[in-house]
Amino acid sequence: MKSLRVNLWVTGAILIVVGLLMMRYPIEAILSAGMILGVGLIASGLNEFSAWHFFGLKRFVVMGIIDVIAGLALVIQPGISAFLLPFVIGLWLLTAGLSRTCAGFWLGGAEVPGWWMVLAGGLAMVAFAVMMFVAPLSSTFSVMMILSGVLVASGVIAVIEGFVIPR
Repeated sequence: MKSLRVNLWVTGAILIVVGLLMMRYPIEAILSAGMILGVGLIASGLNEFSAWHFFGLKRFVVMGIIDVIAGLALVIQPGISAFLLPFVIGLWLLTAGLSRTCAGFWLGGAEVPGWWMVLAGGLAMVAFAVMMFVAPLSSTFSVMMILSGVLVASGVIAVIEGFVIPR
């Protein structure tokens, strides 16, 4: 379980740092959003592969593949990614949120302490995804702020999950 804790802490730290950088430098984030998000998705995807490798959790393979492919697409085509950013973010939030929501229900059924935090994080991600799909052409600045907030919140939840997991 110690490796799972470290995995959650690393994932959380990556998400928090990327989210805070985007909040601190919003104009630069808008100009380089595809690159920043792409690198973050690649790092997150590789970290999810480690969860599969160390714990045999196959659902992390799918999320890892989606994250790495989406991240590479954003890094390779940053111009197109600025236009598609709300849709890419919405799709990523939806898949990640649904995955976390399912995991939360599974953990609740297994009576794991803190399961509700995983569920709450997943539902929050799904709610933000719906917001991205409903108003995709709203200001890019608000998209960056929403994404920054979601990344920081997801990171904080992942770090807390690392502390809540029983020893």
